[in-house]
Amino acid sequence: MMTKNTKRKGYIYEQTFFTEALQRGLEVFTPLGDYLPQDCIVVNAAGKKFNVQIKGTEKSNEDKNRYKFSVTTGRAVKQPLDCTKVDVVAIFCADIDTWYLIPCMAIDGALTVAVYPHNPKSKAKHEKYRENWQIFKTP
Repeated sequence: MMTKNTKRKGYIYEQTFFTEALQRGLEVFTPLGDYLPQDCIVVNAAGKKFNVQIKGTEKSNEDKNRYKFSVTTGRAVKQPLDCTKVDVVAIFCADIDTWYLIPCMAIDGALTVAVYPHNPKSKAKHEKYRENWQIFKTP
């Protein structure tokens, strides 16, 4: 899946998320355009809606252990995600096909998030959200 076009990669990560969510029995709705703070709305079987922002990367950072993601909005001036508009941040480590589904409030206004999927004993803050698809089961 190696490609240099970041916009294209973003669309690939979004489509991968949509497919995974649909396979898990969730409904996915996508807004037209890319100007909103959420990439999609996920609706569970109980009708609960979740605004989701999707992030992804093809490979880990320099140490081959850590994946670091920008969790911001804005192109010129980076701002933390607005958790009144985003409920879940879906982070994808593409080279190892691993998702982190993090409640926006757990990001706590940070501009970046680091995850360590290669370390099963990691005690990093967001590791508990690895493959956290049950986040969408909340009624």
